[in-house]
Amino acid sequence: MSQDAFLDRMDLANCKQPLQLSELQYCNVLMKTECGGVKSVRCLKDSGAQMSYILKDLIKDVDAQVLGTVTIKGVIGQPAEAAVVTLKIKPATSEDLENIAPYIDLCFAACEITPDLEAILYAADLEKLEDVSAYDVLKPTVVTVRCECGKMCGR
Repeated sequence: MSQDAFLDRMDLANCKQPLQLSELQYCNVLMKTECGGVKSVRCLKDSGAQMSYILKDLIKDVDAQVLGTVTIKGVIGQPAEAAVVTLKIKPATSEDLENIAPYIDLCFAACEITPDLEAILYAADLEKLEDVSAYDVLKPTVVTVRCECGKMCGR
């Protein structure tokens, strides 16, 4: 259920305090896949989560090391078992930047999560990714110009 749908059914007239909802924050990360491929993953930043979670269908083509299992207990629904996997992750950058740091190993519970989410990152993993963001640099560009000799040269 979306926040809008929830708010539509609330009787706001009976609220003694103004209702203030936190705006959800997202980030994009890059996940290394098999054969050197890379997949972009949209993540919810969740400072209240106990660990990071990823949609298990997203890691089908990833050589993920399974460390064990964990029981996930949510606010609603029954507890569920999930595989704990290690994935190679780094922050995604804007078009004009690239991150020159190596991928870092982060642990995720691979499970079913809400359809509009691919992953959830908890505070400790967000801090690690923020540290790796220090290695964002401008992408090099090569400009080709016609030299006095008439040839195309790179500068």
